[in-house]
Amino acid sequence: MREIDKSRIAENRKTRLALRILTYIISSLIVALFLLAFVPGLKYWSWEFFTQFPKERMTDGGIFPAILGSILLTVTSLAIAIPLGVLLGIVLSEYNLTYIKFAVTILSGIPSVVYGLFGLGLFCITMNMRTSILAGALTLSLMVLPVISSSVYEVMQAIPRELREAAYALGARKSEVIFEMLVPSVRNTILTVSFVSAGRVIGETAPLILTAAVFYATQLPKSLLSPVMTMPTHIYFLTAAYGSSARWMAEGTASVLILFIILVYTIAFMFRREKK
Repeated sequence: MREIDKSRIAENRKTRLALRILTYIISSLIVALFLLAFVPGLKYWSWEFFTQFPKERMTDGGIFPAILGSILLTVTSLAIAIPLGVLLGIVLSEYNLTYIKFAVTILSGIPSVVYGLFGLGLFCITMNMRTSILAGALTLSLMVLPVISSSVYEVMQAIPRELREAAYALGARKSEVIFEMLVPSVRNTILTVSFVSAGRVIGETAPLILTAAVFYATQLPKSLLSPVMTMPTHIYFLTAAYGSSARWMAEGTASVLILFIILVYTIAFMFRREKK
């Protein structure tokens, strides 16, 4: 017995050591990414950088249209995706719809560029939305819809079945059980997955190049059918068109984008901790 206990202790120590080393490696990679992608652009931050339009063929000026465009697309796409995703998650949880569950699983693994091609064909061309905020937002909402619905479905499934049965025994209708008991109990999960989805949406490039983003905007968008600049596509266009001559603006834009992503994921983490 003592020999067995000693071998188990040795195995546990090896496991803890391996996990500790893995943690250090991952932490080092995150720090390196932060130092290489975020810090270099900080020196270009200024009031003009945040508030001006690009000038001199986007090699001077600021990134205000790109910041505004990213915010508009993120807010619009989440305004579409969150209600639909929550509703779909509830339906999947309360009704045995195997084929829809399978379809949601498949959709969650499709590359973002495929969603972009789908949005280009359906929204921009077939529905005549052209390159616009609405076309991009609808495309992004389709992309994050499986993530939101799957998260809501999983947390709804974790709620004990006895609670539903007790409510039904007291005479509650199904709609009352869902919207007055179940949905409030998963509120933090909905908020968490919403901010996680925002972090993904605000960093997307390929779908927006095909559906919503333009190389340069001379004015602010007037409606949801106007095209926009976004921070990820701005970085892509700068590096593709100008290379090192506009590197400073690309680095500054990347720093702002990373800051936005850090903020939304921090808020999501706070809601997740509150849920626990």
